[in-house]
Amino acid sequence: MSGAMDSYRRCVWVLALLLMASAAAHERPPFEVIGVNERYELIVPVVTTAPVVDGKLDEPVWSQAAQAKIVRQVSPSLGQPASLPTTVLILATVDKLFVGFRCPIASKDALRAYETRYDVAMRNDERVSIFLDTLHTHDRAYEFTVNARGTRADSRFGNERWDAQWEAAVQVGETEWAAEIAIPFAILTYDPRQTVWGINFTRFISDREEWTVWAFHPDRPWDLRYMPHLVGLPLTQKRNNEGPRWLLKAFSVADHTFGDDKGIGNHYGLDGEWAWRQNLALRFVVKPDFSEVEEAFESIDVSYVEQFVPDRREFFVQGSEFFSEVAVAGEGWRRGSDPNLFFSRRIQRFDVGMKVTGVMGDKRLGFLSAHNFRDHEHSFVVNVAQTFGTRGRAYLGYVDALRPTSFHRGLLLGGEWRFGEQGRFSFRGSYARHFSSDDQRDGGAGSLRLSYGDERWFVSLGWTAFSPNFRPFLGYIPRTDFKRFSLFANRSFRPRNSNAYREANLSVYWRRGETFEGKFFDRNYGVSGSITLRDLTEVSLSWERNRHAEYHIRPEPFDDHSLRIGIDFGGNRPFRGDIGYTIGRAFDGRYRQPFIALRWDKPDGSWRLRLEISQRHQTFGDGSRQTVRSQEINLTRILSADKWLVLRYFHRSGDFTIKNFALSLRLKRQSGEELYLIWGDPRARQTRNHLIVKWIMPFRF
Repeated sequence: MSGAMDSYRRCVWVLALLLMASAAAHERPPFEVIGVNERYELIVPVVTTAPVVDGKLDEPVWSQAAQAKIVRQVSPSLGQPASLPTTVLILATVDKLFVGFRCPIASKDALRAYETRYDVAMRNDERVSIFLDTLHTHDRAYEFTVNARGTRADSRFGNERWDAQWEAAVQVGETEWAAEIAIPFAILTYDPRQTVWGINFTRFISDREEWTVWAFHPDRPWDLRYMPHLVGLPLTQKRNNEGPRWLLKAFSVADHTFGDDKGIGNHYGLDGEWAWRQNLALRFVVKPDFSEVEEAFESIDVSYVEQFVPDRREFFVQGSEFFSEVAVAGEGWRRGSDPNLFFSRRIQRFDVGMKVTGVMGDKRLGFLSAHNFRDHEHSFVVNVAQTFGTRGRAYLGYVDALRPTSFHRGLLLGGEWRFGEQGRFSFRGSYARHFSSDDQRDGGAGSLRLSYGDERWFVSLGWTAFSPNFRPFLGYIPRTDFKRFSLFANRSFRPRNSNAYREANLSVYWRRGETFEGKFFDRNYGVSGSITLRDLTEVSLSWERNRHAEYHIRPEPFDDHSLRIGIDFGGNRPFRGDIGYTIGRAFDGRYRQPFIALRWDKPDGSWRLRLEISQRHQTFGDGSRQTVRSQEINLTRILSADKWLVLRYFHRSGDFTIKNFALSLRLKRQSGEELYLIWGDPRARQTRNHLIVKWIMPFRF
């Protein structure tokens, strides 16, 4: 390896040593958090009689509950008193945690809650959320959300595809709405020896678009280091908090293609999970699913590099949060910019797979294997992450792809350390080395990043390098052969006593890169600003220059410029939209591109419409012209809380033509039973008369 790669390794090892010496003290915000004692603890009462989950909060047992009050807002006025303070009630039985919310409202008609389907995004809805750091590592948490219609959503350690069985009910009155939530301990992953968790509560007030949070630091409102301690849980009173330990999902897929490529196909298999302990689980798959019925339209982007498309297969999706350091699909900021060794879509056909995930104290563990016995192909992935109090974490990853005529294995080491006053500085680094019998895949990559963040500023300075032959066999690496410096700075402006606007932001960025041979790679810089008015209208303006080399296309660098203005209107009202206009230079010519996106949700949640229209008018250097048009329509009819119809149509013309149509019926019950029925094609590659039916049936015991 080169001297540059050796320096990366030294920096990362120094980072790991610093992490081992970091402090483990719990941090708390600089203001009073109502509902905790002097040790920053919320002590949960344990009761023998469980409340009925009906949303009323009027049973005598609730009088024994601990109380917390959400009295401060994060947005739009950071740290200021909440316009409508919220009361939270907490108690537990030997097998469940119960949480109640009393949410004052201006009026019943002021509530906005559009979503009725389980586990979908509720960005515009009046809602409350519970965060549980069951590992007490200060970097990952469960999230349980309920809107004012009683619709539920959940995620585990950032994985929104995780689903679990828990209860929630709401009651809406003239002056307040109430939510009652019951979370079984059996659905949670935790170390039984760790009896202290982190906990936090939030509420989104829909008619004012106001975020209120129980405990947070003004510098970093969503930082998990400032979650209070939840103590007194009866985690050892009942062995393993008895509940269903086995989950089997049998699936069956049938598809029929009409026309020239007509044919009938079918497939079936079994996904399973066995939580043999509360902190360890085994997942397996027999005859894995390759239908990708769940796949939405893939993004259509005329680009120089491979575009990221997430994996939807059940075996890889469930438990993926335990592999986020070594795998690209775990965290969005790592998609091709930081070293990674594993992208699950690289594993195609295989016969059986196994996955072991769990926690041991302050460690997260993940092991995955996939086996194709016919072709003698075997893949293994290991991920271990260790936290060090509230100051940092370190991680180690290993990937091995055994093939009949070759070998491919890689090692990843990285970590993050926070330091300085109130932990405003952070230093993150990672180094990956891939070894292969193929010289074109034998190389290394590394990244270092120093950041600073407070209430108004965020500044980040980074250095990234990917050697020419760093192409992990199972990794997602859209670009190689570059060394690049980058700088990003953002300044937030929040008025204290002004009705002129809610928030404003100004950002600048700069990147400079070259190849390992010293040739030009890229020079990028830009500036952008936005202001959100009191009526929630957002106006944005941005300019950027992007000089970049694509030597596989032509020897001369591209020199692109763009200036964009956008207006986002409507806030979270039923009808809202986004209008934009861009002018610039690209492909040695000038272009202009208007864009409009309109969204409408019927207030009762039964209908929703999305419409996007874009036109790109290009004039090339030789005087020739081209117009590229695209239109997309998405119409959803909600039949009930667990059934809905979606009509989706995409049409692109100009440079090449794509006409794509799909009509789908989706059923997703709280029990875990699912049905997909699609006519058309869920993938945006071609139009086919294609009928697909997929049924998923869960069994718990």
